[in-house]
Amino acid sequence: MHDRTTLPSAYLHTIDLCLLRYHRERGELQILLHQRDAEPFAGHWALPGIVVNGDVEDRSLNDAVERLRRSSKVDMPLAWLEQVGTVGDAFRDPRCWSSSTFYLGILSEPVEPAAQQGFFALGEVASGAFKLPFDHNALVAQVHERLFSKSLYSSLPLMFLGNEFSAPEAVSIFSLVLQRPVLKTSIRQRLLKMSEAGYLRDTGRKKSGDGGRPQATVEQLKPAELYLFCLLYTSPSPRD
Repeated sequence: MHDRTTLPSAYLHTIDLCLLRYHRERGELQILLHQRDAEPFAGHWALPGIVVNGDVEDRSLNDAVERLRRSSKVDMPLAWLEQVGTVGDAFRDPRCWSSSTFYLGILSEPVEPAAQQGFFALGEVASGAFKLPFDHNALVAQVHERLFSKSLYSSLPLMFLGNEFSAPEAVSIFSLVLQRPVLKTSIRQRLLKMSEAGYLRDTGRKKSGDGGRPQATVEQLKPAELYLFCLLYTSPSPRD
């Protein structure tokens, strides 16, 4: 006799979102979690998600993830969104066989979490130090790996900074995402390539930087697009 409740012919497919932000004061990446209302795992922190099979109006996965974004579980503007993968088996959900299509999302604007929302350190969730129900820790770990690997050859980390930022801010976010210090000259070369390709331009403005020194800023001209530095790119040089 099985020790878990099963529903004859039951199957659940969900859309789950790993929504990340850069907390500048703490110098860390954080992930949005939602406190569950219903069983299983009522009251536990989990990834915001929705069920898409059954009686729903969604005609595509894009429709479904937009429904999730508009829901009270998220309800935040996204600077970036991409699908990471789909997983499924008979054990990840105690109710029945289930699968999940999960996404990486990035916030660039400051937001305050609403009721039943909270931001938690991405590293602790991805490592499993902060336990989530279902297989959500594993999903977060895959998203964390996608963020790292894609940042080796693209401008993805700049999505955390919004439309206007300084070169030192770019150095800080690349160092944080790649989990090691990177050379200022390496990042400045990246920004120069993006400017030459029409992705960035100088604003003529300055903002307070490290030590209170004013730093020139650049503006993203294609904020919804990634710049690919090189398909055979080697990672930014660490400091000696």
